[in-house]
Amino acid sequence: MQRRRLDEIRNRLSRGKGRSMPSTTPRVTRKRRVPRREIEARRQRMLRVGVSVAAALIVAVLGGGILYENVIKPNQVLASVGSHSINRQEYWKVRANDLYEQAQQYQQIAQFVPPEQQGQYVGLAQQALQLLPKVWGSTDVDPTTLQEIIDDQTYLQGLPSLGLSLSPDEVETFALNRFAPPDAPLIERSPTPTLTAERAGMATSTAAAGVATPLNSVDASPGAGTPPPTLAATPMASAVAAEPATPVATVPTQPATPGPAEARATAEAGFEQFGQDFFKLAHMTREDYEQLVAAPALAKQKVQEALEATIGQSAPQVRAAHILLPTKEAADAARQRVTTNGEDFGKVAREVSIDSSTAPNGGELGWFGRQEMVPPFADAAFSLKPGEISEPVQTQFGWHVIEVEETDPDRPLSDSQISSLKQAATEQWLNEQRAALKVSSSLPPTPTPAVEPFQPPAGAPTPPVATPVMELPSATPVGELVGTPVG
Repeated sequence: MQRRRLDEIRNRLSRGKGRSMPSTTPRVTRKRRVPRREIEARRQRMLRVGVSVAAALIVAVLGGGILYENVIKPNQVLASVGSHSINRQEYWKVRANDLYEQAQQYQQIAQFVPPEQQGQYVGLAQQALQLLPKVWGSTDVDPTTLQEIIDDQTYLQGLPSLGLSLSPDEVETFALNRFAPPDAPLIERSPTPTLTAERAGMATSTAAAGVATPLNSVDASPGAGTPPPTLAATPMASAVAAEPATPVATVPTQPATPGPAEARATAEAGFEQFGQDFFKLAHMTREDYEQLVAAPALAKQKVQEALEATIGQSAPQVRAAHILLPTKEAADAARQRVTTNGEDFGKVAREVSIDSSTAPNGGELGWFGRQEMVPPFADAAFSLKPGEISEPVQTQFGWHVIEVEETDPDRPLSDSQISSLKQAATEQWLNEQRAALKVSSSLPPTPTPAVEPFQPPAGAPTPPVATPVMELPSATPVGELVGTPVG
């Protein structure tokens, strides 16, 4: 068995010796000829693929641009007030309304100014109207309009802090009231508070000081208004005797006042016309107008009325003067001149005070209440007795030396003081609400000046206006005198 296997192996080896090794030379294959039709089909496929890829890229770019212009950009947040985010779309609508209102105001002013000024206001109105169509889609942001929207949201969200609220019916009526007949408003005006005897006397004296010139003293100078025609004086007796008495039907000189239904219908028609003229330009609807324009205006009115109700007609007041200086050392030196050297307070104020609004009057501030001044100044002034002079008091305006001249525990407030107190109360409330609501804005903060200018109270006397000094002609040389010399 083993021998047979060895024989088979020898036979295989002997057969293998006669074979040649396989050649390493590559076998040449003939290239297949590609038909022209197949080449053309391949080119068409590649062209279709390229066109498809390019179209996809164009669609992607266009779709991205449309998405950005119609979705992303309108919803970009410019500011936030509490839980409300102010986006560009809201800003565009309010900005368009502001421009429209500006144009209306300029056109109204143009009707009441001299002819030489009318062109200026008409041009401003046209400029505002030309900007209006460019608002939608713009990336520009007007700081005044954005701050207006922030304040609007502050008023709306701050209503509950004063126990106030708005209803949809109130907002709708408020929006319509703008277009109601003047003699039949849809909303009754707030009653004027009854004046105290002191306030009434003050108002009477103020009105008497500004009484207009009597009608019989018409200014006939060039440029004055045309005087009314002079009626010939006809005695009543002769007029009656001239003709027999004939009954004459009484004709009303004025149309009857519209009723509530008629007044509301007139307002609806006016609002409809306003919407046709404006809403398309502003990309706004009636609901947008009520929400973005009417509701904030009504909220602001309610807040101001509530705050004004807390202001009385009299308050503790002091009459004082001050010297304002940039450093404590300078204030100490000015105080020493008055208290130690015995110099007149007004004289020192005119010489060294940096408050240009009061220095010409010797630092006089007039009568003021505690709320009219910043707390450090008010605390110092109301702690002094008449004739006393304070130590230097620091505020954001600098260092003050205060002299109290009079005090009154319950002095009537003037109209200008009440107006100033109303403004101060509203601004204080707004600042408190902004802090509570955590207002943020994309606009850079307005830089605060290093030293704020001092604002005198409403009762401060007006600085005297410097009278221009006429320049005298230069002296004529003696040798050039003409005429006979005096003997």
